[in-house]
Amino acid sequence: MDVPALLRWYRAHRRPLPWRLEVSAYRTLVSELMCQQTRIDTVLPYFAAFMVDFPTVEALASAPTERVLERWSGLGYYSRARNLQKAAQAVVAGGGFPRTIEGLRALPGVGPYTAGAIGSIAFGLDAPVVDGNVERVLARLHAEPNPAKAWLWATAGEALPLGEAGDYNQALMELGATVCLPRGPKCLVCPLRPACRGVGAPEQYPAAKVKKAVPRSRAVAAWIVREGRLLLARRPEGGLLGGLWELPGGVVEGGEPDGASLRALLLQRIGAAIAAAETLGAVAHTFSHLHLDTTVFLATLSGEGSPLGYPELRWVPLADVDGMALSTLARKTLVLGRRAPSA
Repeated sequence: MDVPALLRWYRAHRRPLPWRLEVSAYRTLVSELMCQQTRIDTVLPYFAAFMVDFPTVEALASAPTERVLERWSGLGYYSRARNLQKAAQAVVAGGGFPRTIEGLRALPGVGPYTAGAIGSIAFGLDAPVVDGNVERVLARLHAEPNPAKAWLWATAGEALPLGEAGDYNQALMELGATVCLPRGPKCLVCPLRPACRGVGAPEQYPAAKVKKAVPRSRAVAAWIVREGRLLLARRPEGGLLGGLWELPGGVVEGGEPDGASLRALLLQRIGAAIAAAETLGAVAHTFSHLHLDTTVFLATLSGEGSPLGYPELRWVPLADVDGMALSTLARKTLVLGRRAPSA
Protein backbone atom coordinates (compact mmCIF):
# COMPACT_ATOMS: atom_id res chain seq x y z
CA MET A 1 0.00 0.00 0.00
CA ASP A 2 1.31 3.44 -0.95
CA VAL A 3 0.57 5.10 2.39
CA PRO A 4 2.11 8.50 1.50
CA ALA A 5 -0.13 8.72 -1.59
CA LEU A 6 -3.14 7.76 0.51
CA LEU A 7 -2.39 10.43 3.10
CA ARG A 8 -1.82 13.11 0.43
CA TRP A 9 -5.13 12.22 -1.16
CA TYR A 10 -6.96 12.33 2.18
CA ARG A 11 -5.54 15.69 3.21
CA ALA A 12 -6.54 17.18 -0.15
CA HIS A 13 -10.00 15.62 -0.49
CA ARG A 14 -11.39 14.81 2.97
CA ARG A 15 -14.90 16.01 3.67
CA PRO A 16 -15.17 18.84 6.24
CA LEU A 17 -17.17 16.81 8.75
CA PRO A 18 -17.91 18.60 12.03
CA TRP A 19 -16.07 16.07 14.18
CA ARG A 20 -12.99 16.58 12.02
CA LEU A 21 -13.13 20.38 12.19
CA GLU A 22 -13.17 20.27 16.00
CA VAL A 23 -11.50 17.12 17.29
CA SER A 24 -11.98 15.70 20.79
CA ALA A 25 -12.37 12.27 22.31
CA TYR A 26 -15.98 13.06 23.19
CA ARG A 27 -16.94 14.26 19.71
CA THR A 28 -15.18 11.28 18.16
CA LEU A 29 -17.07 8.90 20.45
CA VAL A 30 -20.44 10.46 19.60
CA SER A 31 -19.77 10.56 15.86
CA GLU A 32 -18.48 6.99 15.70
CA LEU A 33 -21.48 5.55 17.54
CA MET A 34 -23.89 7.62 15.44
CA CYS A 35 -22.23 6.52 12.20
CA GLN A 36 -22.47 2.82 12.99
CA GLN A 37 -24.91 1.38 10.42
CA THR A 38 -26.11 4.91 9.52
CA ARG A 39 -25.19 7.11 6.54
CA ILE A 40 -23.17 10.22 7.33
CA ASP A 41 -25.65 12.47 5.51
CA THR A 42 -28.31 11.23 7.92
CA VAL A 43 -26.04 11.67 10.94
CA LEU A 44 -25.00 15.29 10.33
CA PRO A 45 -28.16 17.07 11.61
CA TYR A 46 -28.42 14.64 14.54
CA PHE A 47 -24.81 15.27 15.53
CA ALA A 48 -25.29 19.05 15.40
CA ALA A 49 -28.42 18.91 17.57
CA PHE A 50 -26.79 16.46 19.98
CA MET A 51 -23.83 18.78 20.49
CA VAL A 52 -26.17 21.67 21.27
CA ASP A 53 -28.00 19.70 23.95
CA PHE A 54 -24.98 17.76 25.26
CA PRO A 55 -21.87 19.82 24.43
CA THR A 56 -19.61 17.98 26.88
CA VAL A 57 -19.22 14.45 28.19
CA GLU A 58 -20.34 15.73 31.59
CA ALA A 59 -23.56 17.14 30.12
CA LEU A 60 -24.36 13.80 28.49
CA ALA A 61 -23.51 11.81 31.60
CA SER A 62 -25.91 13.82 33.78
CA ALA A 63 -28.78 14.14 31.29
CA PRO A 64 -32.08 12.26 31.73
CA THR A 65 -31.95 9.13 29.58
CA GLU A 66 -35.32 9.98 28.04
CA ARG A 67 -33.89 13.28 26.81
CA VAL A 68 -30.95 11.43 25.21
CA LEU A 69 -33.36 9.06 23.46
CA GLU A 70 -35.41 12.02 22.26
CA ARG A 71 -32.33 13.49 20.58
CA TRP A 72 -31.58 10.06 19.07
CA SER A 73 -35.16 9.56 17.87
CA GLY A 74 -35.14 8.50 14.21
CA LEU A 75 -31.51 7.32 14.07
CA GLY A 76 -32.40 3.73 14.95
CA TYR A 77 -30.36 1.11 16.82
CA TYR A 78 -31.22 2.81 20.10
CA SER A 79 -28.90 0.64 22.18
CA ARG A 80 -26.17 2.90 20.77
CA ALA A 81 -27.69 5.90 22.55
CA ARG A 82 -27.95 4.07 25.87
CA ASN A 83 -24.39 2.75 25.56
CA LEU A 84 -23.17 6.22 24.62
CA GLN A 85 -24.58 7.69 27.82
CA LYS A 86 -23.23 4.79 29.90
CA ALA A 87 -19.79 5.37 28.35
CA ALA A 88 -20.03 9.09 29.19
CA GLN A 89 -20.92 8.23 32.77
CA ALA A 90 -17.95 5.86 33.00
CA VAL A 91 -15.64 8.55 31.62
CA VAL A 92 -16.86 11.10 34.17
CA ALA A 93 -16.63 8.58 37.01
CA GLY A 94 -13.06 7.74 35.94
CA GLY A 95 -11.95 11.36 35.80
CA GLY A 96 -11.62 11.54 32.02
CA PHE A 97 -11.18 9.45 28.91
CA PRO A 98 -8.74 6.53 29.16
CA ARG A 99 -5.58 7.11 27.14
CA THR A 100 -4.99 3.48 26.16
CA ILE A 101 -6.80 1.19 23.74
CA GLU A 102 -7.44 -1.28 26.56
CA GLY A 103 -8.94 1.44 28.73
CA LEU A 104 -11.13 2.72 25.90
CA ARG A 105 -12.37 -0.79 25.13
CA ALA A 106 -13.55 -1.10 28.72
CA LEU A 107 -16.11 1.67 28.15
CA PRO A 108 -19.71 0.47 27.55
CA GLY A 109 -20.51 0.02 23.87
CA VAL A 110 -16.90 0.58 22.76
CA GLY A 111 -15.42 -2.27 20.74
CA PRO A 112 -12.07 -2.62 18.93
CA TYR A 113 -13.07 -0.33 16.07
CA THR A 114 -14.42 2.54 18.19
CA ALA A 115 -11.50 2.27 20.62
CA GLY A 116 -9.05 2.46 17.72
CA ALA A 117 -10.87 5.44 16.23
CA ILE A 118 -10.91 7.42 19.49
CA GLY A 119 -7.37 6.45 20.39
CA SER A 120 -5.84 7.27 17.01
CA ILE A 121 -7.87 10.38 16.14
CA ALA A 122 -8.14 12.06 19.55
CA PHE A 123 -4.98 10.84 21.30
CA GLY A 124 -2.58 9.97 18.48
CA LEU A 125 -2.27 6.32 19.51
CA ASP A 126 -0.76 4.00 16.91
CA ALA A 127 -3.82 1.78 16.56
CA PRO A 128 -5.57 0.60 13.37
CA VAL A 129 -9.31 0.41 12.71
CA VAL A 130 -11.38 -1.91 10.57
CA ASP A 131 -14.95 -1.10 9.57
CA GLY A 132 -16.94 -2.01 6.48
CA ASN A 133 -15.22 0.62 4.35
CA VAL A 134 -11.74 -0.43 5.42
CA GLU A 135 -12.60 -4.09 4.85
CA ARG A 136 -13.67 -3.33 1.28
CA VAL A 137 -10.55 -1.29 0.51
CA LEU A 138 -8.17 -3.93 1.88
CA ALA A 139 -10.01 -6.83 0.24
CA ARG A 140 -9.79 -5.14 -3.17
CA LEU A 141 -6.24 -3.96 -2.70
CA HIS A 142 -5.12 -7.55 -2.05
CA ALA A 143 -7.77 -9.30 -4.23
CA GLU A 144 -8.97 -11.20 -1.18
CA PRO A 145 -12.54 -12.50 -1.67
CA ASN A 146 -13.09 -13.73 1.88
CA PRO A 147 -10.96 -11.66 4.25
CA ALA A 148 -10.90 -12.97 7.81
CA LYS A 149 -11.18 -10.47 10.65
CA ALA A 150 -7.74 -11.35 12.00
CA TRP A 151 -6.20 -10.85 8.55
CA LEU A 152 -7.94 -7.49 8.12
CA TRP A 153 -6.72 -6.14 11.47
CA ALA A 154 -3.20 -7.43 10.86
CA THR A 155 -3.08 -5.98 7.34
CA ALA A 156 -4.37 -2.60 8.47
CA GLY A 157 -1.82 -2.58 11.29
CA GLU A 158 1.14 -3.55 9.13
CA ALA A 159 0.76 -0.50 6.88
CA LEU A 160 0.00 1.94 9.72
CA PRO A 161 2.45 4.89 9.70
CA LEU A 162 3.66 5.57 13.23
CA GLY A 163 2.56 8.96 14.48
CA GLU A 164 -0.04 9.38 11.73
CA ALA A 165 -2.57 6.71 12.65
CA GLY A 166 -5.46 9.17 12.95
CA ASP A 167 -5.15 10.43 9.38
CA TYR A 168 -4.31 6.95 8.07
CA ASN A 169 -7.41 5.39 9.61
CA GLN A 170 -9.65 8.20 8.43
CA ALA A 171 -8.08 8.06 4.98
CA LEU A 172 -8.94 4.37 4.57
CA MET A 173 -12.49 4.99 5.79
CA GLU A 174 -12.87 8.05 3.56
CA LEU A 175 -11.56 6.16 0.54
CA GLY A 176 -14.11 3.41 1.10
CA ALA A 177 -16.94 5.89 1.63
CA THR A 178 -16.29 8.15 -1.36
CA VAL A 179 -14.13 6.29 -3.95
CA CYS A 180 -13.91 2.53 -3.30
CA LEU A 181 -17.69 2.23 -3.29
CA PRO A 182 -19.55 -1.10 -3.02
CA ARG A 183 -20.99 -0.55 -6.50
CA GLY A 184 -19.49 1.61 -9.22
CA PRO A 185 -16.13 2.28 -7.54
CA LYS A 186 -14.22 5.28 -8.90
CA CYS A 187 -11.01 3.41 -9.63
CA LEU A 188 -9.63 6.04 -12.02
CA VAL A 189 -9.22 8.59 -9.20
CA CYS A 190 -8.11 6.16 -6.50
CA PRO A 191 -4.68 6.97 -5.01
CA LEU A 192 -4.07 3.24 -4.42
CA ARG A 193 -4.89 2.18 -7.98
CA PRO A 194 -1.28 1.42 -9.08
CA ALA A 195 -0.88 -1.25 -6.40
CA CYS A 196 -4.48 -2.56 -6.34
CA ARG A 197 -4.72 -6.22 -7.36
CA GLY A 198 -8.48 -6.07 -7.64
CA VAL A 199 -8.64 -3.11 -10.03
CA GLY A 200 -9.82 -5.19 -13.00
CA ALA A 201 -12.90 -6.55 -11.22
CA PRO A 202 -13.19 -4.64 -7.95
CA GLU A 203 -16.80 -5.57 -7.23
CA GLN A 204 -15.77 -9.20 -6.83
CA TYR A 205 -13.99 -8.26 -3.59
CA PRO A 206 -15.02 -9.02 -0.99
CA ALA A 207 -17.37 -11.74 -2.15
CA ALA A 208 -21.03 -11.00 -1.53
CA LYS A 209 -22.37 -12.53 1.66
CA VAL A 210 -25.46 -14.70 1.45
CA LYS A 211 -28.29 -12.86 3.20
CA LYS A 212 -30.62 -14.74 5.49
CA ALA A 213 -34.34 -14.52 4.85
CA VAL A 214 -35.97 -11.96 7.13
CA PRO A 215 -39.22 -13.15 8.75
CA ARG A 216 -42.42 -11.10 8.59
CA SER A 217 -44.73 -10.41 11.54
CA ARG A 218 -47.95 -8.46 12.11
CA ALA A 219 -48.76 -5.97 14.82
CA VAL A 220 -51.55 -3.64 15.91
CA ALA A 221 -51.42 -0.16 17.41
CA ALA A 222 -54.15 2.05 18.85
CA TRP A 223 -54.60 5.79 18.30
CA ILE A 224 -56.51 6.82 21.43
CA VAL A 225 -57.17 10.51 22.06
CA ARG A 226 -58.96 11.94 25.08
CA GLU A 227 -59.47 15.66 25.61
CA GLY A 228 -56.69 16.58 23.20
CA ARG A 229 -54.19 14.10 24.66
CA LEU A 230 -52.81 11.00 22.98
CA LEU A 231 -52.17 7.81 24.93
CA LEU A 232 -48.55 6.71 24.55
CA ALA A 233 -46.78 3.72 26.10
CA ARG A 234 -43.08 3.43 26.94
CA ARG A 235 -41.40 0.19 25.92
CA PRO A 236 -39.34 -1.83 28.44
CA GLU A 237 -35.68 -0.77 28.61
CA GLY A 238 -34.33 -4.10 27.39
CA GLY A 239 -34.92 -5.42 23.90
CA LEU A 240 -36.06 -3.88 20.66
CA LEU A 241 -36.65 -0.09 20.79
CA GLY A 242 -36.10 -0.17 24.54
CA GLY A 243 -37.23 2.92 26.46
CA LEU A 244 -38.96 4.54 23.47
CA TRP A 245 -42.58 5.65 23.27
CA GLU A 246 -45.19 4.20 20.94
CA LEU A 247 -48.92 3.84 20.37
CA PRO A 248 -50.04 1.02 22.68
CA GLY A 249 -50.29 -2.34 20.92
CA GLY A 250 -47.95 -5.11 19.93
CA VAL A 251 -47.34 -8.17 17.76
CA VAL A 252 -50.30 -10.46 17.09
CA GLU A 253 -50.15 -14.12 16.16
CA GLY A 254 -52.06 -15.63 13.23
CA GLY A 255 -54.87 -14.23 11.16
CA GLU A 256 -55.52 -10.73 9.90
CA PRO A 257 -55.17 -8.04 12.61
CA ASP A 258 -58.62 -6.73 13.56
CA GLY A 259 -60.51 -5.03 16.34
CA ALA A 260 -60.77 -8.28 18.29
CA SER A 261 -57.02 -8.86 18.29
CA LEU A 262 -56.45 -5.25 19.33
CA ARG A 263 -59.00 -5.57 22.14
CA ALA A 264 -57.36 -8.74 23.49
CA LEU A 265 -53.88 -7.23 23.34
CA LEU A 266 -54.85 -3.97 25.06
CA LEU A 267 -56.58 -5.87 27.87
CA GLN A 268 -53.30 -7.69 28.43
CA ARG A 269 -50.97 -4.73 28.06
CA ILE A 270 -52.85 -1.74 29.49
CA GLY A 271 -55.66 -3.40 31.45
CA ALA A 272 -58.49 -1.64 29.65
CA ALA A 273 -61.00 -2.66 26.99
CA ILE A 274 -61.69 -0.64 23.87
CA ALA A 275 -65.23 0.51 23.26
CA ALA A 276 -64.79 0.89 19.50
CA ALA A 277 -62.10 0.41 16.87
CA GLU A 278 -61.85 1.60 13.27
CA THR A 279 -59.01 0.67 10.92
CA LEU A 280 -56.94 3.66 9.81
CA GLY A 281 -54.46 1.78 7.66
CA ALA A 282 -51.19 -0.11 7.92
CA VAL A 283 -47.50 0.75 7.83
CA ALA A 284 -44.52 -1.45 6.98
CA HIS A 285 -41.17 -1.21 8.70
CA THR A 286 -38.03 -3.31 8.35
CA PHE A 287 -35.57 -3.95 11.16
CA SER A 288 -32.29 -5.78 10.61
CA HIS A 289 -33.94 -9.05 11.68
CA LEU A 290 -37.65 -8.54 11.02
CA HIS A 291 -40.26 -7.10 8.63
CA LEU A 292 -43.17 -5.74 10.66
CA ASP A 293 -46.57 -4.78 9.26
CA THR A 294 -48.54 -2.69 11.76
CA THR A 295 -52.25 -1.99 11.44
CA VAL A 296 -53.29 1.23 13.18
CA PHE A 297 -56.77 1.57 14.69
CA LEU A 298 -58.73 4.58 15.86
CA ALA A 299 -59.96 3.42 19.27
CA THR A 300 -61.68 4.60 22.42
CA LEU A 301 -61.13 3.15 25.89
CA SER A 302 -63.91 2.01 28.18
CA GLY A 303 -61.58 2.32 31.20
CA GLU A 304 -58.60 4.34 32.39
CA GLY A 305 -55.85 1.82 31.71
CA SER A 306 -52.76 0.90 33.67
CA PRO A 307 -49.26 -0.11 32.51
CA LEU A 308 -49.55 -3.88 32.94
CA GLY A 309 -47.32 -4.67 29.97
CA TYR A 310 -45.42 -1.40 29.82
CA PRO A 311 -43.23 0.47 32.33
CA GLU A 312 -45.31 3.61 31.83
CA LEU A 313 -48.37 5.05 30.12
CA ARG A 314 -48.73 8.77 29.49
CA TRP A 315 -51.46 11.02 28.09
CA VAL A 316 -49.46 13.48 25.98
CA PRO A 317 -50.88 16.73 24.54
CA LEU A 318 -51.04 16.30 20.77
CA ALA A 319 -48.85 19.36 20.29
CA ASP A 320 -46.08 17.74 22.38
CA VAL A 321 -46.06 14.28 20.83
CA ASP A 322 -43.30 14.95 18.27
CA GLY A 323 -40.93 15.95 21.08
CA MET A 324 -41.13 12.51 22.68
CA ALA A 325 -38.50 9.80 22.21
CA LEU A 326 -40.15 7.99 19.30
CA SER A 327 -38.81 5.38 16.93
CA THR A 328 -39.16 5.71 13.17
CA LEU A 329 -41.83 3.00 13.30
CA ALA A 330 -43.81 4.94 15.92
CA ARG A 331 -43.62 8.08 13.80
CA LYS A 332 -45.02 6.14 10.83
CA THR A 333 -48.01 5.04 12.90
CA LEU A 334 -48.57 8.62 14.08
CA VAL A 335 -48.94 9.76 10.47
CA LEU A 336 -51.94 7.44 10.11
CA GLY A 337 -53.36 8.48 13.46
CA ARG A 338 -53.26 12.16 12.59
CA ARG A 339 -55.56 11.46 9.64
CA ALA A 340 -58.26 10.29 12.05
CA PRO A 341 -61.32 12.52 12.49
CA SER A 342 -60.56 12.97 16.20
CA ALA A 343 -57.05 14.22 15.46
